[in-house]
Amino acid sequence: MKSARILAVSIAILGIIDSGYLLISEFIPACPVCVSIRVFSLPSYLPALFGFCWFAFALVVFSGRIPRAFVKLWSFSGVYGVAFLATYAVLNSYFCPFCFAAHAFGIFLIAISEMMPSVACRPC
Repeated sequence: MKSARILAVSIAILGIIDSGYLLISEFIPACPVCVSIRVFSLPSYLPALFGFCWFAFALVVFSGRIPRAFVKLWSFSGVYGVAFLATYAVLNSYFCPFCFAAHAFGIFLIAISEMMPSVACRPC
């Protein structure tokens, strides 16, 4: 279990770095492959900001014992975010390898959290 926790924290750090890069590239265009994705009328930096916060909270999820309700809410928001943004990107012919990497990191973290019963061991 300790190696799974180390793997999860490592993936969360990669997700923070990736989302941080996407967030910075919204203000300083640095990505030669991607352009900003506009989700309805929301600011273009919002998906990257939500991803950054989600991965930062993953460090909390995998570092200690928090109530199961928070872990389930964290998992649900991750699955919903990945499903919505990936579908939106595919339907709009938007290809960003950094975005899809963040989606993959998120799915891996959710899978690891579901396999580790000690992540959510304290009931509400």
